[in-house]
Amino acid sequence: MARTSLFQFLTRNWPIKGAALFLALMLYVAVQLQQPVTTSFDVALNVQLPPGRALVQKPPKVRVQISGKGSQILKLRSLAGDITRRIPDTLTSSTYLIHLDPTEVELALPKGADVRVMEVRPSEITLALDSVARKDVRIVSLVTVTVDSGQFLHGGLSMTPTMARLVGPEKALEAIDSVTTVQTEITSVSGEFARIVPIDTTPLGIVRLVPKQVTVSGTVGVIAERTFAGLLVESGAGAITSYIVTPSRVSVSVRGPEERVQNLTRDSLRVVAQITGSAGGVARIRVIAPRGITARATPDSVTVRRRGAPPPPARRG
Repeated sequence: MARTSLFQFLTRNWPIKGAALFLALMLYVAVQLQQPVTTSFDVALNVQLPPGRALVQKPPKVRVQISGKGSQILKLRSLAGDITRRIPDTLTSSTYLIHLDPTEVELALPKGADVRVMEVRPSEITLALDSVARKDVRIVSLVTVTVDSGQFLHGGLSMTPTMARLVGPEKALEAIDSVTTVQTEITSVSGEFARIVPIDTTPLGIVRLVPKQVTVSGTVGVIAERTFAGLLVESGAGAITSYIVTPSRVSVSVRGPEERVQNLTRDSLRVVAQITGSAGGVARIRVIAPRGITARATPDSVTVRRRGAPPPPARRG
């Protein structure tokens, strides 16, 4: 009789009691999910190698300890996490040490995840790689500059740097003595200019180099012309005293960089008669001008006659 009464008590209004029990259970689970939980899980270490290099051993698994609300931890348990590290192209040694910091792992967590990385084990991993060699070679410029009419490239092109470091298998490096820039033509420039030009890596194969680009610079100036009239014709040693020069003065046209041409004076130029015989005759004229300046005399020759000698007979018509 007592058992019947207990059964009736338990089953009386069972839908309401069942719903209350379910709600209580759900409330308990919800509260537990909001409690802080600490757990650990494995992540893969993804190593990005330079071309032509390989790992001697597979990197170990990394154990990450995280702390957060239970609801957030449940979400992370279904995710496959990993940590990515890139090995520099310029590495020549056979080992590379990786430092694993908890703050860096935290950045790889899903956006909005309210968890904190407490510890990473191991915190340091030494990777073993196959061996390579290194070699320094010169960089050859294949850059040309095309200037507009009336302009010139002053002093040629400069390139920085002029040497590159190669890294790769020793046999592959033996066949490489230099590298070149990509063939490039620079146009439509004036004044000082600089361009970044890549180095041609196509012939290198698995060989890597640093830097991968150079800076080419130069100065494009304007060409100017001037004429100096009445310049005295002289010898290489000074004024001509033993000869009569006809004409004794000539005009000189100069051409070169605008700034330098404008700064020229009459004293910057020397007009020299190239006298070859003791009696005289026709002498060619050479104009001595500062470096980078071209000069031309008009007329380009003179008649010289030793003083006291009779003048040459006039030609009969």
